[in-house]
Amino acid sequence: MEPLADGKMAVQVGLFREGAAVKPRRRKVVKELDQGTADAFVRRLCNLLDTADFFGRHASLSPQEKIAKLFLASAEDKNKSDFNCAVSPKVRQQVPILFQAIAGVMEEKSGAMVQSAAEINVEGFGRGLLYTGRVILVLKSLRAGAPFPFTSEEKTIRYGVECIEEGLDFLEKYKEMTACHGLFSLEG
Repeated sequence: MEPLADGKMAVQVGLFREGAAVKPRRRKVVKELDQGTADAFVRRLCNLLDTADFFGRHASLSPQEKIAKLFLASAEDKNKSDFNCAVSPKVRQQVPILFQAIAGVMEEKSGAMVQSAAEINVEGFGRGLLYTGRVILVLKSLRAGAPFPFTSEEKTIRYGVECIEEGLDFLEKYKEMTACHGLFSLEG
């Protein structure tokens, strides 16, 4: 080894031996979900799943069973997506339904018409967009399908509620900034 490299290694080993303080990893603080928003999201998601159930085969299922059977991806679907960087058909189905459900809850809570546009290609790249008028409330980029496919109801609800809260916070902030002109009259 070169003398400079030996010197660097000696310094690093010396620090390690002296018990130099190593920064502990920060744990992500898990915020408590608003139960009202979570319930509204589950209800809206089930309503969207019911619209695709043309013959009512799953009408007797509870909301949790309906989400598990009609929306969540199986471990096999997840492995298909992870294996060759191509997303499974289940993931391509999840993306627009999830963002439509989020938009519906945001409409209920804000009183403004919120629209969603979600797309994902076969390689897993795409976007989820929630907007009202000219204002983009939520924009999520999908890279290799992440965070999809959702395989657990808890993760699905957490993601949905976080998007709802993010969009409503932005809408409230934007309403304050444009109080004189209104949301729809701004050039931009």
